[in-house]
Amino acid sequence: MNEVDDIILEVKRVKRRCKLMARTSIKRRLKRHLNRICNGYGIVLLTIVWWVCGVGVLVFISRLDSAVDLNYKLPFLSSFRSVKNLSQADLDHFARTVRINYTVLENSYKGKKLFLAEILLTNTGQRVLSAGGWAIIFSQPYTLEPEEFPYPNGVEKPESGVRFHYFSGNVYRMTPMAGFRPLAPGRSKAIRYVSEHHCVSRTDVHPNWYFVGPDLQPRIIESTRGESLDFVSPFNTSALWKRTTITGDNDYDWFNPFTPADRFRRLNVQDLGHAPIPIIPTPVEVITYNPASTLTVDPSTWFIVSSARLANEARFLSDHLGVPMTIRQPGSSYVAFVESNVQVNTPPGQTQQSQTRLILEEAYDIEVNPRLNTIIIRASLPSGAFNGVQTLLTLLSPNGTISEVRIRDAPRYRYRGLMLDVARNFQGKERVFRYLDLMAMYKLNKLHLHLTDDEGWRLEIPGLEELTQVGGQRCHDLREQSCLLPFLGSGPFSGPPGSGFYTVADYRDILRYARDRHIEVIPEIDMPAHSHAAITAMEARHTRLSGLNFTEAARHAAITAMEARHTRLSGLNFTEAARFLLSDLQDESKYLSIQSFDDGAVNPCLRSTYSFINRVLTSLVSMHRDISPLRTYNFGGDEVPKGTWKRSPVCSQLKQSGVTSDPKQYLVTQIANMTSLYNLDLAAWEDGITGDRQYMRRNEFPNRNVFVYTWNNVWEWDGMKHAYEYANRGFKVVMTPATNLYLDHAHEPDPEERGLFWATRYIDTKKVFSTMPENLYLNADTYRSGRNITICRGPSAATACPTLNRPENIEGIQGSLFGELLRTQWETDFMLLPRMLALAERAWHKAPWEADSDPRRMQRRMERDWQRFSNTVGYRELARLDRLGFQYRVPPPGAVVVNGTIKTSVTFPGLPVEISDDAGSTWRPADTRTILFNPSKSYLLRTRAPFGERFSRVISLTNMASAHFSVLNYGIVCNMAVLTVMIGFAT
Repeated sequence: MNEVDDIILEVKRVKRRCKLMARTSIKRRLKRHLNRICNGYGIVLLTIVWWVCGVGVLVFISRLDSAVDLNYKLPFLSSFRSVKNLSQADLDHFARTVRINYTVLENSYKGKKLFLAEILLTNTGQRVLSAGGWAIIFSQPYTLEPEEFPYPNGVEKPESGVRFHYFSGNVYRMTPMAGFRPLAPGRSKAIRYVSEHHCVSRTDVHPNWYFVGPDLQPRIIESTRGESLDFVSPFNTSALWKRTTITGDNDYDWFNPFTPADRFRRLNVQDLGHAPIPIIPTPVEVITYNPASTLTVDPSTWFIVSSARLANEARFLSDHLGVPMTIRQPGSSYVAFVESNVQVNTPPGQTQQSQTRLILEEAYDIEVNPRLNTIIIRASLPSGAFNGVQTLLTLLSPNGTISEVRIRDAPRYRYRGLMLDVARNFQGKERVFRYLDLMAMYKLNKLHLHLTDDEGWRLEIPGLEELTQVGGQRCHDLREQSCLLPFLGSGPFSGPPGSGFYTVADYRDILRYARDRHIEVIPEIDMPAHSHAAITAMEARHTRLSGLNFTEAARHAAITAMEARHTRLSGLNFTEAARFLLSDLQDESKYLSIQSFDDGAVNPCLRSTYSFINRVLTSLVSMHRDISPLRTYNFGGDEVPKGTWKRSPVCSQLKQSGVTSDPKQYLVTQIANMTSLYNLDLAAWEDGITGDRQYMRRNEFPNRNVFVYTWNNVWEWDGMKHAYEYANRGFKVVMTPATNLYLDHAHEPDPEERGLFWATRYIDTKKVFSTMPENLYLNADTYRSGRNITICRGPSAATACPTLNRPENIEGIQGSLFGELLRTQWETDFMLLPRMLALAERAWHKAPWEADSDPRRMQRRMERDWQRFSNTVGYRELARLDRLGFQYRVPPPGAVVVNGTIKTSVTFPGLPVEISDDAGSTWRPADTRTILFNPSKSYLLRTRAPFGERFSRVISLTNMASAHFSVLNYGIVCNMAVLTVMIGFAT
């Protein structure tokens, strides 16, 4: 037993030694392997194992708690999980629930003429917005990331995880890239970018941004839909509302939004309690005016009689009043139209010769006699009789009464015009009818219809269907094969305001409507620049007829071969396809227009260009022929960008042949020759008839008259002399100075005011009223920046400011209403009115103060005249516009605190001002009793329209405490408090 026990003990000892040796060996081996791992790549593998375990834990937690956002914890993993194509339901959901907020962070960014903006995406829905499978399309007025431009493959913003792609006309596509993190519910994403120039008002931002996805219908992002623009953050500091904040720069913006006190001081017009002027525009002679003596026109007892020549005008009045016409003149209670020469005393500043010509065309004499109960309208021509009708309708009250009056009247200018831009945003014919009625009311007689531009072609031309099928439509087609791009915030769907056109029948209806109101329609077909719509349409026609669709990259190589082989290829009509082309498909010129189009200039060196012009011209002549024969063809001609046609092979050939060295001048000459064959006058914007930046000579045009629309009087640009230079050279000049008569500009220098501001910071009704067409240089108030202006001084004054030597060549004036921002009817009304009334006043009536040689006396006389005019507008004309449904701008009031009481003023006396001290919950009249000022309260003010259904912008009286520079029409008025605050801002 002992031996057995010994053997058993020995075995146990051996086992223990073996175990010990095994453990030691395993430790040594593990240590050896760990050393190898540490010395090699094993640590990476261990890290991955650790990371995967951590991911697993987070994923498990996220399953339990939906508040955990893996998009921020695990961006690498989440990007892989989230890049997928969206369904239509997803896109619809995100269009409703992703909110966009647009904020301007800084103008004059980095001391340059740039601005920094931020797009904030906020997911208010229940789904995660993935990191791919979608894009956002939007437009804006200015070029994005200009220092990177051009960027054919897009410009990346790695810090924001997006890429921007440029398309013509400042349309942009924003797409997520690799660094974009999916946007979880409740999360926001800020995207910043830089743009050229500045953004200082809400309307500088376009609406109707939209989502797109592969094979999905686009959807407008609801937060950006419509004209409220409430997705745009307020411009509530001087760094945001000033165009330029670069200290020491000549263009430093001295303007600030008007405070109530500013407005009170600027427009504190004495309230006369009535309308002192019988009619607007002011007549030349008011022989008798007795408001106390009246008669009443009763349609049931009155009649209208007329000579044969004036019968159409009598019929117009009959239709308007419901008064029947008769052949025999009754003893009383009638309106008689009498064909007779009318003698009108020559207004100050006009020659008898020019006035005699105007009398024969448009003079009238109206006599209202309550004693005889008759109204007599005398005129030598129908146009004069129609002016008399409009005067009668103005004098007639809504209940049919009219005061005793005798007026003899005639216009100062033959051309009293309004330019309506229907190309940028379409206005249907019914809207045009409204504005023709409005023009007739105030005796404007020329409708300059801007029918074509880069953003749209609006007139049917038989045989060139693509002009309206493609060029007249805007939608989501980034290749522009079926429509144009969604310019100017028109959104992804075809329809107004981006889409639309006049059929031949529509246009002829407009011509008839205008003819009956003695208004001439002047069609403008803008070229060579501003022609993106026409060029794109004719390329679409080329594609349809040739059966080929070339990409930009293949054009140059393919076209030559195609043309060489076209006679051998059956089924493809290349000759007809190229018949109306407006672009040289081999042109590699690089240019960019002011509106950021790099493909918007018609090529003047192509024969097909003139085939196109001839087709358009003959179509217009045909449309006008039996209604109102076409007398003037306006080809626009403005803003041709530098670099155009420089690398066009056909233009190079034309130059080498010695035909011309200036393609643009060649185009103008050819258009002049073509229009002269139809005995037409020619018209263009002032830069339309320049060649190589030099004036073309008048004798280069075979046309009887050449009308030049002079617009570029921006004081900094030294263009104010152009109007007089053209007139002195024999051209007929229509003055539409941008600083005074561009009605697309804002009414005030306020970020909440709609409108543009490139020519001047603002144009209010008084500025239009004070325009002096024949004393042009005295219209200069301030530079765009607000600095005091100094022109026409020193030894170079005669060259910089030449004298008007041939005033007979000033044909008239025009208000120009470009349509980039006019997407609705109310916006058009808002921008047009009541400024159009002041335009009509200056076009018809030459005020005595215009010819005053003493500037100070002239200013005093103008102020007295403005007092009469503004009281007449406030007490009578705005109510007329209300009754007709025009949504004119109601001006906000002014206010000051004097001796503890609040005093208010309004631009047009007669409009009531209302005040609220409970944040707008209740309102009460502010002008019927003394209102004590309580410093502890905040007051709101507004102006009410005569019918009480519309109001001005609401302003806060507490703004009086914020010191701003107050920029007036005649310079900068400042005080020490203002300077103190400005110095405080600067430091």
